[in-house]
Amino acid sequence: MSRIKLLQSSEIKIFDSPPVFNHEHRLQFFLINEFIEMKLRKFRTPYSKLGFILQLGYFKWVGRFFEIRNFHKQDIHYLIENMSLSLTFAEFQIYYTKQIAYYHREQILDLCRWKPFEEVIFRYQIKRLVERQLMPRKVLFEIQSFLYRTQMEAPAYDKYLKIINQTLLEVGKDISTSLEQQLNEEHRKILDGFLEKAHAHLNADLIQYRTINQSMRPKDIEKSLEQFKILKSKLELLKVPVQALRLSDAIIDYHAYWASIAKVDKIQHHSDRYLFLICFLIHQVRKRHDFFIDILLQNVKLAHNFTKRLQKESYFQNHKQRTAATQLLIETRISYHKQLQKVKIIIHSSIDDSQKVIAIQELLETEIALETEQLQKIAVLEKEMNNDPQSQYYLLWEKRSTWLSNRVGAILRNMVFSQHSDQGLLSAVEQYTLKNGRINAPAKDITWLDSQQQDLLYTLGENGKEKFRPRLYKMFLFTAVENGIKSGIINFQHSYRYRFLEEYLIDKNEWILNRDNLLKDAGLVHFTEFKTVIEGLKIHLEELYHDTNENMKAGKNEYFTFNRKRKPLITTPPVEKPDTEKVSAYFRPVRYISILSLLSEVEKAAPFLHFFGHQSKTDEKKRPNPETFFAAILALGCNIGIERMGRISKGVQLTNLKHTADWYLTEQALQDANDTIISVKNSLDLPQVHRKDPEQLHTASDGQKILIKKDSLNATYSTKYPGCSKASSINTAIDERFATYYSAVITAADREAGNVPDMHLGNPVIKSTIHSTDTHGGTEVIFGIMHFLEIFFAPRIKDLGTLDLYSFLPRKYYQDLGYDLLPDHYINEKLIEDNWEEMLRLVVSLKLGKTTAFQVLKRMNSYAKQNPLQKAFKEFGRIIRSSFILRYYDDLELRQSVEKQLSHIEMMNRFAKSVFFGNNQEFTVATKSEQEKGILCRRFIQNAIILWNYLYLSDLLTKVESEEQREDMIAIIRNGTAVAWQHINLLGEYDFKIITNEKLRFNLKKIFEWKYKY
Repeated sequence: MSRIKLLQSSEIKIFDSPPVFNHEHRLQFFLINEFIEMKLRKFRTPYSKLGFILQLGYFKWVGRFFEIRNFHKQDIHYLIENMSLSLTFAEFQIYYTKQIAYYHREQILDLCRWKPFEEVIFRYQIKRLVERQLMPRKVLFEIQSFLYRTQMEAPAYDKYLKIINQTLLEVGKDISTSLEQQLNEEHRKILDGFLEKAHAHLNADLIQYRTINQSMRPKDIEKSLEQFKILKSKLELLKVPVQALRLSDAIIDYHAYWASIAKVDKIQHHSDRYLFLICFLIHQVRKRHDFFIDILLQNVKLAHNFTKRLQKESYFQNHKQRTAATQLLIETRISYHKQLQKVKIIIHSSIDDSQKVIAIQELLETEIALETEQLQKIAVLEKEMNNDPQSQYYLLWEKRSTWLSNRVGAILRNMVFSQHSDQGLLSAVEQYTLKNGRINAPAKDITWLDSQQQDLLYTLGENGKEKFRPRLYKMFLFTAVENGIKSGIINFQHSYRYRFLEEYLIDKNEWILNRDNLLKDAGLVHFTEFKTVIEGLKIHLEELYHDTNENMKAGKNEYFTFNRKRKPLITTPPVEKPDTEKVSAYFRPVRYISILSLLSEVEKAAPFLHFFGHQSKTDEKKRPNPETFFAAILALGCNIGIERMGRISKGVQLTNLKHTADWYLTEQALQDANDTIISVKNSLDLPQVHRKDPEQLHTASDGQKILIKKDSLNATYSTKYPGCSKASSINTAIDERFATYYSAVITAADREAGNVPDMHLGNPVIKSTIHSTDTHGGTEVIFGIMHFLEIFFAPRIKDLGTLDLYSFLPRKYYQDLGYDLLPDHYINEKLIEDNWEEMLRLVVSLKLGKTTAFQVLKRMNSYAKQNPLQKAFKEFGRIIRSSFILRYYDDLELRQSVEKQLSHIEMMNRFAKSVFFGNNQEFTVATKSEQEKGILCRRFIQNAIILWNYLYLSDLLTKVESEEQREDMIAIIRNGTAVAWQHINLLGEYDFKIITNEKLRFNLKKIFEWKYKY
């Protein structure tokens, strides 16, 4: 393996140089307090005092030491003057030796309570990161962050370079050696089969397995299932080596992606071809398994919806007959009432009894009896009234058996279930599989059916004997499996998204052995003791109840009231929207700058192209030129498409464009490029004018629906928007300075809340302190997790007053204080305490990158009935949500800040649509990974435009001579926004020079002579 460069030469120079301080930094980091003054008195020479303060200041900023020759001259002069030292710059360089510097470093570490660099820990952490298959450059920055977080001295660049390269080599060798030992000739033959051709004119088998047909049509499902069965059988034959290798998801994902885009001959001649092929096989089986589980879930849901619709239609179809029968009953009732009145009159008359009897008999004989048809109408109505709606539903449900069996029957027979599943239900599935779907009797264990369903399995036949209903039984089985998957009692092997919940978390044994270290690594030490945490929350919640109610009583909250049902009502005065027109006026002189020129300028201001390394992790001999990278980013980010961009562009070849998009534009590289642009923008002073509080950073997120043209399981029907078409939802997050720092693609049916914690986990450039979403982004569990992340979660919740409030104290306690805003329920403190360790284990798993919040929450959120962890997180979240609601009611400034930030993200969504203009702003790719890459490119273009705008405005400000004019301009920018794109030419340029006098390509004579006979 060739030696990998982590940084470019210019970056290495910056990396190994002390931080560049401005005046404010020098005041802060070179501050000499009384304690440091005492230290300095022990030094006899001025150069020792100066060197100590210099090293201390640099260390406090970045957590590492630097070579003396790299100390900044400006800092030395500043300290000489500030400390009144009789010393020159030249004398300092001569007399402040390495020996003195090393001695000072030991004292600084002791003073700051940091640990000296430990190579064993350093190597271990790098190995963990390498095993996650992070790109080498990413490993460097992750380990750098880890060292600072755990307060351990960081080394120079050479140490990173050496150990990361060594670790990459060692991890690769370990896997290769293990693979060599585990694979026998039969295993190799199975894997080599992927690279063979059935016929000379056909592609290798590997090619046909790269793409999954995402159609839900029965014929397409059948074809896909055949491929799945072949792959599953291959994996079963490789079961022993796969289990022995214990490959991580990251290793599998990286090598599988490589195998899915590399040319077959390249794989064939690669020394690690068996590793690539075995990972490809595992990945394909998992992806396809999840794909078929999705199909089962969607089709069972479709069948339920169709049956409900039929039931409704049947009800409304009989509406006329039901109305007529009801009217007949009413008329009959009136007639009988009149008849009864006449009988009463006769009875109370003065005639004798014998005449009364005769008169009553005559009256009854003259009444008209109901006709047969009328009696039938009443009988039908009576029958319908006595019918059980559920039984009627099951009759219709049973009729969908053939339709549903054709779509999911074969899928169910080929699923690979986990041992952590309901055994009764698994035995029923096993029977269904053995019988090949031809069921003539129920399984022995039918406890997975409720009593009503068990009774409905049999009906009376014509001979009066009980008759089994196999079609209804199969429908019950399909539904039970669907519910089991959603409720967590059914789990799967060979899956990414439907595993047993425990498999997503840090192993329990590892947690027990290394709990304290794991908490420290995750930065969660202060959550270690439950009692300490809960006592703090009790005090805080009680204070909020008091403050909010006291302010109401004092008339300080004019926007709060109660409705007639005594439910809270809160109003918020509208916030002033950004004045975009005045800011846009500053860009008029540059209309219209091409997006290509803009990206080129941004690359010079914030170099990002070096992030796009080849997937092989080694330097590519022939690297694409910048223009090709720009073209690929624009093709994906503007939704033009690689193929079309290659056809309509000059100066770039289609083959190079495809190669660049596949091998260089990885999701990780695009994320790093986005982070770099955001980081450079954040280092500017101008964007800070949009921050309300320099100590706080308010972020927000929202979802945006995008239609999908192709069959895709990462899309669902959305009734809210856009109508009845299939769509995906793009969940995006921004900060106050208009940095779009996160994006994720989910289905339109998925709740956006699951992404909220992921927006802040492992984010190196945006450190949010408060985050807002709309109603769909907030759940009790999210409130709880965000508290662990130390981010104040402040969503804008519709009908906030309908939500219950919780307290540790009884309702009567607050009533006795004369308060109106009262708790509705107690907090179940014991439930939280009993599950505190598991809650910590889950959050540590999230913070250390073991899993994503979206993945684990989607699995956990369906566990409410079975899983106490879900219940505990909800209960904990109720504390945090109650605190938020009370503060939200009482704090007008908070409410307006939330409104403002959410209005900003709505504006960013409009900006995103303008950038994503191609193909009618609809996805033309089916898989989640392709969609994610396109949205990452779109986000990159947005961030690049905003950075360019800030650079342009900052440049204008430097040219303004009048202080008054400068302040006016800053005020306009503060009240406006840098989210402007009218001056950017996103659509390309027309070249009229290519119009020539070439002969018309059409033969007009033949065209007009041709006639079609209608």
